Amino acid sequence: MNRCSKFLRHACSGFLGLLSMGAVLASTVQGCTSEIAASPCETTFAAECGKSCLDDNGCAAGLHCSAGACTAECTEGGSECQAGITCSPRGRCGDDLGGSGFGDPGGPGDHCPSVNVTFGQVTPTVMLLIDQSGSMNDNFGGDGSRWNVLYDALMNTQNGVVSTLSDEIRFGLALYTSRDGFQGGTCPMITQVDAALGNYESIRQRYQNARPDDETPTGESIDKIVDYLKTVDEAGPRMILLATDGMPDTCAVPNPQNGEPEAIAAARRAHGEGIKTVVLSVGPDVALNHLQDMANAGAGIQNGQASAPYYQALNQTSLIDAFKQIIGGVRACVFTLDGVVTTDDPAQGEVLLDGERLTYNDPDGWRLNNASELELVGNACRRVQEDAQSIKITFPCGTVEVIQ
Repeated sequence: MNRCSKFLRHACSGFLGLLSMGAVLASTVQGCTSEIAASPCETTFAAECGKSCLDDNGCAAGLHCSAGACTAECTEGGSECQAGITCSPRGRCGDDLGGSGFGDPGGPGDHCPSVNVTFGQVTPTVMLLIDQSGSMNDNFGGDGSRWNVLYDALMNTQNGVVSTLSDEIRFGLALYTSRDGFQGGTCPMITQVDAALGNYESIRQRYQNARPDDETPTGESIDKIVDYLKTVDEAGPRMILLATDGMPDTCAVPNPQNGEPEAIAAARRAHGEGIKTVVLSVGPDVALNHLQDMANAGAGIQNGQASAPYYQALNQTSLIDAFKQIIGGVRACVFTLDGVVTTDDPAQGEVLLDGERLTYNDPDGWRLNNASELELVGNACRRVQEDAQSIKITFPCGTVEVIQ
C-alpha cells in the first residue's frame, strides 16, 4: 500500500462502517486515487473492536487500545500497512513501543504509554491512649490485672503489638488519669511518649513503671492528643487507639462518671481533624451503647450509615485478637503513589488486586484520599489484610504527573 492509500484509509475510516463486509471504497484525495479495503475491525476483529480499555492489556490479542477503545490498524501478515512497515502483534503499523502495556491517545500511529504507577504502603501514626484509672487494677478474666494484661499484649518482647510492629508503625503512648479532676490539680494528667518509628524502648521505659491511679477524663485526654497529633507532619493516617475499662468522667465532674457526651464530642472533633479514634473496652464495664457511640463518632459515621466496629475484650486472648484487627486495618490499605494524579476523572485509573479489577469509589473498591494517596476500602481492604498477593495500579498517560 502506498503513502497516499494509507492516508486515505485513515481519512476515510469514519465512513468504512457504511461498507458491507469485504467491500472496497474508491476515493480521491489531493489527486490521488486509492482502493481501501475494509479495516480489520470490520472483518477479523469485528467482535472485539470498540470494547473499552485503559491500555493494551485490556484488549484481545491482535488489538491495541486507542482513545479508550480496542482497535486494530492491521493484521499480522496482512497488507494494510505502508510498504516496508510490518504489522505489530497488537495490530499497529509499526512497533508496540517495546511491550503490550501501552495505549494510544487518539490518532493512528500516535502512541502514548500508560503510566504504571509504583507505590508503597503509608506509615501510619498510632497514639495508644491508655486508661490509667484505679479500676485497671481489677482482675481480667483470670489472667491477671487489666493493667498488666494490657501491658503484656502491647509490650511483650515476643508477640506484643508494639514490639513486633514498631518498625512499621509510628507508635506513641499517652497514659491518662486525674486525681479528683481539677480539684486535685492538673487535669488531665498525661504521661506521654511522642510517636516515632522504632519507638519500642522509649515506650517501654515510661510504661513499665507506671501504675493505675484514679479518674478517667477521657474527653479532655482525647482533645490533648489531638492537639499533639495536629503537629505531626509525617505522611500517613493518624489514629488514636483508646483502651479503657470504664465509663468516662470529666475534669470538672470526676464523680459520678457522666462524661459520655464530652468523650463522644472529642472523638467527633478528632475525626474532623483527620484523626480516627478506635475504642477498645478492656473488660465488661463500658456500656455497649457508649462503645458504639464512640466508634461511630471516631469514624465520622453519620445517622443512617452503617455502624463502625467497636471492640470489647474479656480475656487475654480476645484482647490480643482485638489489637490484631485494629492495627491490621490501619496499616494495610493506604498507599502512596509515585506520582500525582492530575485528571478530574480518577476512574480512568485501573487498580488490579490479584488480577481482579477494582471499581473506583465503590464501597468495596478504591478511592483517592488526595492526589498522591490511594486507599482500598471495604472488601478490597479485607482481602489485603487477609491473603491478597499483588496490587497493580495503572493510569493512562496524561492523567499522572510522575514524580522524578
